[in-house]
Amino acid sequence: MKKIIRRKKTTSAASEAQPNVTLFPPWQVLIVDDEPDIHAITRLALSGFEFSGRPLEILTALSGSEAREVLMQHPKIVVAIIDVVMETDDAGLQLVDFIRNEQNNVLTRLIIRTGQPGLAPEKDIIERYDIDDYKEKNELTETKLYTTLRLALKSYQALSSLNTHRGALTKILDAAPELYHPQSIKQFFDGVLSQIISLCHLGENSLISTLKSGFVATTAKDDDISIHAGTGHFADGEYENNRMADQIKKNCIACLESHKDSEHSILYGDPLPEKAMLIRLQIDKQANEESQSFIYLENAHCLLRTDKELLKIMAYQCASALKNLQLYMELKAAHHQTSQLLSMAEHARDIAESANSAKTIFLAKMSHELRTPLNAIIGYSTLIEEEAEDFGYSDMMPDLKKIQGAGQQLLSMISGILDVTKIESEQYKLELEQFMLTDLVENIVTLMHPLVERHRNQLTVEYAQDIGQVCTDPAKLKQILLNLLHNANKFTQCGQVTLHISYTFNSGKNIKLCDPEDIDCNKCNLVGILNFRIEDTGVGIPEDHLESIFETFMQVDKTSATTDGTTPGAGLGLSISRQLCQALGGEIKVNSHLGKGSIFTMHLPINLRGLPEVNTISRLS
Repeated sequence: MKKIIRRKKTTSAASEAQPNVTLFPPWQVLIVDDEPDIHAITRLALSGFEFSGRPLEILTALSGSEAREVLMQHPKIVVAIIDVVMETDDAGLQLVDFIRNEQNNVLTRLIIRTGQPGLAPEKDIIERYDIDDYKEKNELTETKLYTTLRLALKSYQALSSLNTHRGALTKILDAAPELYHPQSIKQFFDGVLSQIISLCHLGENSLISTLKSGFVATTAKDDDISIHAGTGHFADGEYENNRMADQIKKNCIACLESHKDSEHSILYGDPLPEKAMLIRLQIDKQANEESQSFIYLENAHCLLRTDKELLKIMAYQCASALKNLQLYMELKAAHHQTSQLLSMAEHARDIAESANSAKTIFLAKMSHELRTPLNAIIGYSTLIEEEAEDFGYSDMMPDLKKIQGAGQQLLSMISGILDVTKIESEQYKLELEQFMLTDLVENIVTLMHPLVERHRNQLTVEYAQDIGQVCTDPAKLKQILLNLLHNANKFTQCGQVTLHISYTFNSGKNIKLCDPEDIDCNKCNLVGILNFRIEDTGVGIPEDHLESIFETFMQVDKTSATTDGTTPGAGLGLSISRQLCQALGGEIKVNSHLGKGSIFTMHLPINLRGLPEVNTISRLS
C-alpha cells in the first residue's frame, strides 16, 4: 500500500501579502440539534479544524428558541448547522425564517441537517427556504462534514468580502462629491485622512484593527515634510513632541525616493517602520513634480490585499480631488491678483484722465489769454506799418512784416491748440450743410495762392467727374484740405502740388445718406465716397515716421524733411486733420518716399445726413 505524504504548503506571493491571520478571531459555528450526542460527535469530528489559519468556536443550542438567544448574543456567527425536527416538527425551518427575515441576515451560511427527511423533503425545503445546503444525518460523515463546512466558510468569506467591497465603494462614491467641494487645504486633508481610516475599519478589520495613528503630508524642496492633518499620536500637533517624528519623516522621504519610479500607490516595508504603510496621492505616475502628497499609516498589517485595492481607488479619487483643489486655489489667487491689477489700472486711468483734463483746461484758458495780447500786437503792427509807409519810413517795413508774420504764425498755433482742446473735451460740434464742392475748393485755392508763390510751387486741382452738391461740415472739410495742402507746400520747393478729387459709388449698408426731412436733397442725389488725393514732389517722409506724423505735437526731423532746415508750426495740423476726418466719417492715409514726395489720401462720405448722433467729434472718432 502506497503511503500518502501530505506536503507542506508553499508560501505564494499572494499569501505573503496577507496580514498576520492569527490576529483574527475564530470562526463562530452554531450547531442546533435536540440530541446531545449529535453535538458531541460534531465537536469530535471538527476538532483541529482550521480555515484561512483561523480555528473554530463551536456554539450549541438544543432547540430553536435557544438558538435564537444564541444568535442574538453572537451576531458574528458565520455558519449554522440546523436540525429540522426539534421542539416542533418545523422548529428548524422557523429558525431559518427568523435568521433570514427577522434578523435580515443574508451572510450566515445555513445548512439543514435532518434525521427525518420525510417530514422535510429536500426539494420542498430548498425551494421554500433560503438555505445553502441540505444533508441527511446518516450521510454527513466526518469527511463530508469537513467538506461541507469548508465550502460554507469559503462561501461566507466570499460573500462577506463582496459585501464589504460594496460598502466601501458606496462610501468612496459618497465621499467623492465632498472631496471636490472647494475648501481649505487643511479641511481637505482632514477629510482625506478620515475617509481612508474609515475604509480600513470596514469588514473583518472592524473587530481587530489597531490602525488609529497616521497623518497626511507633503514633501518640500528641501526634503522636509509638511504635515497637514493627523490622527492618534499625530493629532493636534503632538507629533512635534514625538521623539520618533523626525525619524519617521526621514523614513517616509527615503521610501518615496526609493520608489519614485514605482507604479504602485501603496508602499510598505523597509525603510518604513514595521507594520507601517504609505499611500501615495498621485494621478500621473510620470509627472516630475517638485512635491508630492502621501498618507502615512501605522499598524496597517491587518489589511488584506483586497483592502489595499480599495485604498488605491480611494487614493486616486483623493489625488484627483487634490489636483482640482490646487487648480481652484491657483485660479482664485490669479483672480485676486487680476482684481488688484485692475483696481490699480483703474486708479492709474483716473489719475491720467484727471491730469489730461487739467492739461486741457490749462491749454484752453492759456490759449484764450494769449490771443488777446497777440491780436493787439498784430493790430498795432499793422497800424505802424501803414503809418511808416505814409511817412516814408521804408527801412522799417521788413521788420514790421516780420512782426506780423510771427504774430500770424503764433496765432495759427494758438488756434490749433484750441482745436485740440475742443476735440479732447468733446466740445467740437459738426455743422452740416449742403453746398457746392467746387465753390469750396476755389476758395481754398485762393487762400493758398500766397503760400504757393512764396515757395515757387505750382498748385493744380483735378476733378475726375462733375460732383455737384455734397452734404457735410464745410468748415471742417475746408480746414482739413487747407492743412493738407499747407503741409504739402511747406515741404516742397519749386515743385508741384496736385489736388485730385474723384467720386466712388458705394451702395453698401453703411453709406451715409441725406435725410429729406432735415434738408432739401433734390439736388443731393449722389450716394458714395469722395476721394481727395494731395500729391507733392517735396522731400518726402521717412517710412518709420508715416504714422507718427499724425500724433499731436509731432514733427519730422528738420534736417531730413525740409530744404532749408526749418519746419514752422507746432505739429498740430495733421493730428487735427485726421481727427476731423474721422468725425466726418472718413479716413486719411499717407504714402511717401524720401526725395520723391508724398501722397495724402482722404476718403469721406459724400452725404453725411442720416448718421445717428453726429454731433460731436468723440462719438465719431
